Amino acid sequence: MPETRSAVDVRTATPTKQLIIERTLKASPERDFDAFTDPDQLKKWWWPNGFTCPAAEVDLRVGGTYRLAMEWPDSIPAEAQFSHYMSGEYHRMDRPHRLVMSGRAVNDEQGELFATLIDVTFEACDGGTALTMRQSFFEPMPPAEAMAGAEQGWLEQLDKLERLLAD
Repeated sequence: MPETRSAVDVRTATPTKQLIIERTLKASPERDFDAFTDPDQLKKWWWPNGFTCPAAEVDLRVGGTYRLAMEWPDSIPAEAQFSHYMSGEYHRMDRPHRLVMSGRAVNDEQGELFATLIDVTFEACDGGTALTMRQSFFEPMPPAEAMAGAEQGWLEQLDKLERLLAD
């Protein structure tokens, strides 16, 4: 039987690595913040290219949780797919300025595979929003292929978010 891992407390654990992405979006901070917290919008842009989010559940409050289903591209064999969904807890909400949440990759058979802390700030700027996303990683670290693609994945997700907000 596969090992079941216990949840990491991302509020007190020491990060092993941090990824920082900055992007200027043409929408208001309110609209950007809402895209990060509204289930209908999350289903349209969350996950990198080739992946889809067929279901999203959000309990939008500090202490509330979210769950984002992950549908893998057909090109990736089932045995190489490491997560079924991402879930987490909201730790801080200051609409429309800041959102802090855990990000936990979960596999139905093994439980939590790894946890991150995602801290997103939304600052009004000329014609839109300066978005800064900081993702802290902890032991156990994500699989090597996930770490190698983390930055590219966020860039692709934010490209999808920009297209959504342009509609």
